[in-house]
Amino acid sequence: MAETISLASTRRRLLLPLSLMVAAALLFAVHLRNAGLAAALPLFDTPDASLASVQLFYGVLPRFIVALAAGGLLGLATTLMQQGLGNPLAEPGTIGLLSTSRLTVAAALIWLPAFAGGFVLPVLAGSLIGLVILLGLSLRRKLSPLFLILNGLVLGLVCDAVTSMLILTHYEEIADLLLWQSGSLVQDNWQVARLLSACLVATVIIVFVLRKPLSLLDLDDAAARSLGLSPMMARIAAIGLAAIAAAAVTAHVGLLAFVGLAGAALARLCGARRFADRAIFSALLSAALLLLTDQTMQMAEMVMAIPAGTVTALFAAPLLLYLLHSGRTQPRTARGFDLHVPHRLAPGRKILIALTALSVVAILIALAVGRMPEGFTWATVNELPRLLPWRWPRVAGALAAGGMIALAGCLMQRMTGNHLASPELIGVSSGATLVMLPVIFFLPPLSRSQTMMVAAVGALLFLLIALRLARRSQYAPEKLLLTGLAITALSGSLLSSAVYFGDIRLTRLIGWLSGSTYAVTEADALVALCLLATSVAVLPLIQRWLGLMPLGEPVAASLGLEIRLARLGMIILVAVLTGIATVMTGPVTFIGLLVPHLVRLIGLRKPLAQTVGCVIAGATLMIVSDWLGRAIAFPWDIPAGLVASVIGAVAYGITAGRSSR
Repeated sequence: MAETISLASTRRRLLLPLSLMVAAALLFAVHLRNAGLAAALPLFDTPDASLASVQLFYGVLPRFIVALAAGGLLGLATTLMQQGLGNPLAEPGTIGLLSTSRLTVAAALIWLPAFAGGFVLPVLAGSLIGLVILLGLSLRRKLSPLFLILNGLVLGLVCDAVTSMLILTHYEEIADLLLWQSGSLVQDNWQVARLLSACLVATVIIVFVLRKPLSLLDLDDAAARSLGLSPMMARIAAIGLAAIAAAAVTAHVGLLAFVGLAGAALARLCGARRFADRAIFSALLSAALLLLTDQTMQMAEMVMAIPAGTVTALFAAPLLLYLLHSGRTQPRTARGFDLHVPHRLAPGRKILIALTALSVVAILIALAVGRMPEGFTWATVNELPRLLPWRWPRVAGALAAGGMIALAGCLMQRMTGNHLASPELIGVSSGATLVMLPVIFFLPPLSRSQTMMVAAVGALLFLLIALRLARRSQYAPEKLLLTGLAITALSGSLLSSAVYFGDIRLTRLIGWLSGSTYAVTEADALVALCLLATSVAVLPLIQRWLGLMPLGEPVAASLGLEIRLARLGMIILVAVLTGIATVMTGPVTFIGLLVPHLVRLIGLRKPLAQTVGCVIAGATLMIVSDWLGRAIAFPWDIPAGLVASVIGAVAYGITAGRSSR
């Protein structure tokens, strides 16, 4: 009886992968017929020299095999990553390994052009370097799943920022990077098909040999140790094997985001619970999904050609949002995370005065000091009036944007009681960008004030989506982080499509996306400063909300707080601040995440002092970033948002290091 039930369960699990395979095979047959290649299909005949035969045997069939092998490898890599981290939403992309590979490829194209003909060594080196950095940051926390994923997100964001700097300054040398990162399964020989097939076979053998020790990671650490397993070593082995398998695919076909994540999630939905079952079904489903996606793309190529990486991200991001909403993605372990803050409250007034003085110094330096061909120069009293019309709008725009995004991050962290909430990480900034895309493509040019309104509406919409998805889990860090990841991936895939098609209207977006303040006018700066001042003036009126909401809804309600009114007011304020800051400097900064932590670190814990301190510190950081961006690569201009990302990542590393001690 038990065997009959097990057989029936296995048949049900196989139904979905077999259905996807059959659908892909049917599309493959239709594609062969439409392309006029069906006559060249007999596999046991010696291929002739006709164009149809060459196209079939050296283009279509290798591409078919590459799709299967790449999908299978990504499915196995994702399952290994999830088993090692104890989080069903982990994959190489979520822990930053794809971003480190992208950075090393860019560096190799610029400084080691001998590798330009093949990306295998740079991608493998990038994955391993990223893995070493990630493990080094996370080992003191015993590879806590949440801490490791946060480190991975930060690592990925800073690598993406550095890569964007390299693209801006060395565009001609790394033009191949833009084609490679879009992801393509197009083949003209059997070399890649053989390599990926061999990698798939080797990975399957290794997973089969290690299946029993890796299965013990489903238990808690104490139980695994009692059975003779070292959980940390098993996790490192699983994550390392996953990184190598994913690097093999990435090196040969580019970035294919979320293919393995979708396959692993569907494997769970099919009922696969044990590690061995999840590995098998994840590989099968990922291979079937990638093959089906590729066959669909080939059918659509008669109308337009779309990169494979873009299509997979467009498909997988909504799937990830669905899984977050369905509640099927709770991590196996739930370990807390918090950054170190002092136990004693420092005198808030003195700290605020010191921060204000530091901000004034930064403003004076940004206005008076600049870099010329002969070096750094200090503007004299006579020269400064001529320079101010050029410099003060940028400085004021950076000040306003930095203050607004830092305040938005602080408000979000207090509203959700989650120290990992920020507009950048939960997708609010990317949501504003996503709304801007159709506006730029389908509407005539808007004024700056109209653009701010549209971006604020987009930020409000995606903030509501993120909070709605995370509310069921009481705003758990994993849900917020991965909701933002899905929204960011969706936004990035649409932007990649626009770049791929080379639409001239996209030029209106390029500088803004990288976080540049060069286009800020005097009117823009004045409007932003007025809005920031208004927001700061509102803070004393809502300081009771700020003090009670981190305690949780039940406690806050028992103390007389009207939860719905408080949440609605703070959501609207956060959306307006994020939307306007995104219009001013683009979506790329770390200020919303890091500044609240740094302000707590220096001793500002009370609600009003902390929010005001965040405004001052965020403004100062953005001013410094804008000035450094103008100075470090003169005469080129590095966008302030990218510089702020790097500075924020360094500050995060220092703060996280203090917390681990």
